[in-house]
Amino acid sequence: MPVFFFDVRWSMGLEADETGLDLASAEVAYLEACKAIPDLTVELMRMGDNPRDYSFEVADEAGRVLWRIPFTEPFH
Repeated sequence: MPVFFFDVRWSMGLEADETGLDLASAEVAYLEACKAIPDLTVELMRMGDNPRDYSFEVADEAGRVLWRIPFTEPFH
């Protein structure tokens, strides 16, 4: 099963996902990222950060970014 990495990008840089997740496909990785965004948005707002400044960069095992998903994506 392929491994996908969910790096978080924001105005101050990139927080790399060093572990990744074994998932069936890139599409499943996209959906997993979208499922995580609402909880992360709540956490960011509690810390006083603006979630609009954040996005996931979902990468494959080769490091290719497959998806750039703004934290506003699931709310459109």
